[in-house]
Amino acid sequence: MNGFNLKQLLVLIAVSFTLSGCLGMESSTEINGADNAQAQVEQAQPFYHSSYSKLLLPDGLTMDKRESSFVKTDSFTGGNIRFVGKLELDSLGQFFSNTMPKNGWKNVYASQGAEILQAYTREGATCIIKITETSFKTNVDIYVADVAAK
Repeated sequence: MNGFNLKQLLVLIAVSFTLSGCLGMESSTEINGADNAQAQVEQAQPFYHSSYSKLLLPDGLTMDKRESSFVKTDSFTGGNIRFVGKLELDSLGQFFSNTMPKNGWKNVYASQGAEILQAYTREGATCIIKITETSFKTNVDIYVADVAAK
């Protein structure tokens, strides 16, 4: 899978579900795109993953702080941010398929069925996007992890 390691994905998902924490950022069209907004987040939180600033979101999604977590240790850096809205599953999948490569992310995996799962890599980072729907809302989980140099 072009450098994408399934073990890294499993570790990322396991860590994000077992650890809790909040990033404390507001939702916007571009996550922390402005230097001022990033400085405010960094002041309010002990750590913020730089790869999230390279992700674009469509309007209509808000961050669910209770379902978001992040961890930084000597050997691992990664986490999950959940966004919630009432948007169409297919259009969200298409949005990320179009915008991620434009921002330097290489698609390494994609599947679509009852949910959408997309995996991307870029220098030093891996990003997994999982989009699910319920009767009342659409969840977009964005997992980001640093890829350890070997």
